[in-house]
Amino acid sequence: MRIAILSRNKNLHSIRRLLLEAKKSHISCDVIDPLDCQLIVSGRNSCVRVGNKVLPHYDAVLPRIGASITDYGLAVVQQFESLGTYVLNGSRGIAESRDKMRCLQILNQAGIQVPPSVLTRNLKSVRNAVEAVGGLPVILKLLKGTQGVGVMLMNLPISVGSVMDTLRALDEDAIIQQFVGEGAGRDYRAFVLGNKVVAAMQRTAPEGEFRSNIHRGGEGKLVKLPKTYETAAVRATRVLGLQIAGVDLMASSQGPVVIEVNSSPGFEGIEKATGLNIAGAMIKHIRKSAKK
Repeated sequence: MRIAILSRNKNLHSIRRLLLEAKKSHISCDVIDPLDCQLIVSGRNSCVRVGNKVLPHYDAVLPRIGASITDYGLAVVQQFESLGTYVLNGSRGIAESRDKMRCLQILNQAGIQVPPSVLTRNLKSVRNAVEAVGGLPVILKLLKGTQGVGVMLMNLPISVGSVMDTLRALDEDAIIQQFVGEGAGRDYRAFVLGNKVVAAMQRTAPEGEFRSNIHRGGEGKLVKLPKTYETAAVRATRVLGLQIAGVDLMASSQGPVVIEVNSSPGFEGIEKATGLNIAGAMIKHIRKSAKK
C-alpha cells in the first residue's frame, strides 16, 4: 500500500509519528508539501505534479493542512479527489470545519448542541448580539483562529465594541459566543476515527487562563467520556463529512456542548496525556478504509 501525507513540515511531531507507524505496518508513505504541488486540469491528462515529476497513484491521501494555506491546500485536496484518489479528510469537510461559523451552522442544523453564537459586522448592534448569547461575559473568536489564538474573554460591552472595531479595520470577522460558565477553564478533546472515539482527554487551563488548549499551557489527562459526549463527538464528525477529527466539548447544564471540530488535529498532547498510540490507530484506520 502507498499513501501520501499532505504537510508543509515533515519534521512535525505528528508527521514523524505517522511515518514511523506506517513503516512498522510496511506501508510506503510520502510526505508532500501542498505548496510544491502544481495542479494540471486537462481532461484525461489531469494530474498533480511536483517539479518535473507527475505524482503516482496513491491508495490514500491524508491532508494535514495548516490554516495559513487553507485555500491552496483545499485546491490540492480537491485535485486528488477529482483523480479518484481516496482522501481522508475531503476538501468539503476541511472547508466547513475550518470556518467556525459555518461549522456551528451545520452542527446546529443537525440538532447537535453548540454554544449560542452571533456573527455580525454591525457595531451598532453589539449590545443586542451580547444579549442574544445570554449576556456578559462573552467569548470573542476569530473565524479562522487555531490552537486558542484569537479567542478572547470579554467582560464589558465597551471592550466588545472596541475589539470588534479593531478587527473590522484588519478585515477580520469574529463570532460573539456564549461563555459556558459551567465548564470554564476545562473541556474535553475527543479524537475520532470513523465512527469511534479512540482517545479522550480532559484539558484544564493553567491558573489565570480560561483557554485550556495544550498549546496555551493547558494540562491533559486520560478520561473515559460519558456516552452522551462520545455520541456528540462522533455525530459532529460524521455530519461534517470527516473521517478523522479532534472534537472539543464542554459540560453545560443541558449536557455536552460541541465547541469546535478540528479536521487536522494534532495528537502529541493526547498521546502524552493518555499513553495511547494515536498515530498507529490512524494508520490502521487509513489502511482499513482505503481497502474498503
